[in-house]
Amino acid sequence: MLFFMNNITDILRKWLDSQSTGPFPLYLVGGTVRDMLSNNFPKDIDLVCKNAKKFASAIAVQKNAALVPMENKPDEPCYRVVSRQTPDNSLDIAEMRGGTIYDDLGHRDFTINAVAVKVNQDCSLGEIIDPLNGAGDITKKIIRIINDRSIVSDPLRILRAIRFSAMPDFSIEHKTLEEIGRSAHLLKDVSSERIMGELCLILKSPGSFRFFRQMDDLGILEIIFPETGPMKGCPQNGFHHKDVWEHSLLVMESCEEIISNSSKYFKDASAGVAGNLAGNDRMPLLKLAALLHDAGKPATRGLNPETGRTTFYGHDEEGAKLISLIAERLKMSSRSRDFMVLMAAEHLHILHLASGEVKSATKMKWFRRMGDDSVPAIILSMADVTGISGPDATEEYRESHIRWSVESVKDYYKEIKAKIESPDLITGHDLIALGMKPGPEIGRILVQVRDARDSGEIANREDAIEMAKTLIG
Repeated sequence: MLFFMNNITDILRKWLDSQSTGPFPLYLVGGTVRDMLSNNFPKDIDLVCKNAKKFASAIAVQKNAALVPMENKPDEPCYRVVSRQTPDNSLDIAEMRGGTIYDDLGHRDFTINAVAVKVNQDCSLGEIIDPLNGAGDITKKIIRIINDRSIVSDPLRILRAIRFSAMPDFSIEHKTLEEIGRSAHLLKDVSSERIMGELCLILKSPGSFRFFRQMDDLGILEIIFPETGPMKGCPQNGFHHKDVWEHSLLVMESCEEIISNSSKYFKDASAGVAGNLAGNDRMPLLKLAALLHDAGKPATRGLNPETGRTTFYGHDEEGAKLISLIAERLKMSSRSRDFMVLMAAEHLHILHLASGEVKSATKMKWFRRMGDDSVPAIILSMADVTGISGPDATEEYRESHIRWSVESVKDYYKEIKAKIESPDLITGHDLIALGMKPGPEIGRILVQVRDARDSGEIANREDAIEMAKTLIG
């Protein structure tokens, strides 16, 4: 811990070397101290003091840094000071709640976050202040609420507890778990943006399936996603051995397993897969889409009178509609919404593409339409098929689909991606030069030429010109 203390002192001196008249007492708190006591280098530098806004503003001016107010909770204002040269270098300075650091720690969520370290005038670190034995709970890796009012005062702490328990080897203390179950309904009063922020952090953790299962057992998920209620107990056809909800949890678990072991599945293409899922929260959103992709089944469940088999005609479209409504309710960005909707809408289409009954040109059209979104869609389809073990779903069927999926992803990064992103062999100007008049027919011919290139019928510009002449003639 001494190593981390010295390093943090160095960081503080770079920010505060001209702040000798700063608002002392000043304390390190929250995740910074938790990380230090866990023998991890802190991800962030969290400070608390009086007159936090004035102090943060002064630092920003003197260091030519950006000041980012984080005042979404009026009783907990915080100000982030960010280096313009290195944006990863920042300080979070929060207003002290109450008259002393002890008052402030008593207002925090869990004991593991209620430990402070005094910052001396020279930026060296002083005594550890731990009135609630948070250091002991950090050592034991226990999540424990500070008092009976902790969750009532901010119900988002329900999700924060789940998120903290996703840290390696941490677990929620029994009484805290009971209080979370009793208070789950209070999440209805929490803003959608804050809920989605915590869900996304949970989904980013490895094995987040386990925490979603726990949230379901505690009654949390139906508060956030009431659409999951009808999925429970909804029986399926002979391809499935679980009801819709249990199948969906299995698909989420399988999706995580594929993502975590992408190098095993996709070999040389695994770097492309990792890059594909790295940005714009695509990886956590894919996990959530895996959980909700069959949300349309309860509303579309029917019975074929001739065969007596259960049917779900149009459940992909219905599921896409429900996910769109969920995204709107949780105030997701349009990009996040569109991604999840696309995953649900395409999951059946991929089963058709993999059936072996479609031409390569049809497969290329799909890749051209989907682009990079084809990869997570295929991963979801792999997870979907892995999660079925009914009497009609043979091992041969599952293995065949996995092989097709893996080869398709490999092909995408080996040649398909470059092909669909390369410029067309000819343009509308070429067709006009061949005597065509501007109009929709030009677009139709360009599509035909592009399809011929995708299927391998033509390979270069000369071939494309000859084909265009034939089509025009």
